[in-house]
Amino acid sequence: MKLELKDVKEEERGILAPCGIICLGCDTYTGEGLEAARKLKSIWEGGNLIDNSMAIGLNPNEIKMTLETLNQYIEKADRGKCPGCFTGGFAAQFCGIAKCVKSKGYWTCAECEDYDPTTEMPCSHEKSAPVPMADPGQMTKMICTRYSKNTCENLKRCREIGYNAFIKEAKEKIANGWRTWHVISDEMVFTNAMKK
Repeated sequence: MKLELKDVKEEERGILAPCGIICLGCDTYTGEGLEAARKLKSIWEGGNLIDNSMAIGLNPNEIKMTLETLNQYIEKADRGKCPGCFTGGFAAQFCGIAKCVKSKGYWTCAECEDYDPTTEMPCSHEKSAPVPMADPGQMTKMICTRYSKNTCENLKRCREIGYNAFIKEAKEKIANGWRTWHVISDEMVFTNAMKK
């Protein structure tokens, strides 16, 4: 099936990232994690958990550190919800995949003839960039690992049924409770990449 960016309504372009992540189900897009962090912080502070933590077998210093971490998360997340990678989301500013796809006038890698979602290395556009996230090939490999190949399946599905049918399926999936964190691996993909 021929896929083209022009077939995707502008208001739906943030639903799917160029790499195949369903942004619509991503926590930075939905804001569900931020909402949960705010609620937990409010409950713990309101109940002064630091004060009675020892009575329930918890360490007050660990509670204090957790609250500090929640505060940092809330402050950083207060910049607003991510609109999706294609429409200028946070990751798109450094992501080699997003830059490559946009430079070709595509919505996703599914439009690229060089992208093969059935292989171990779906993108052949490896450029050995000094920062792995800036390299389309290296970033594709990291994304495939982090999202347990779900991104490859999404792009393969786009090729099978077209963008509009995929968007409809994705919206139904999200409405039924699916989120991207359901498929994220426990591997430290980006942490390890930043150490190199």
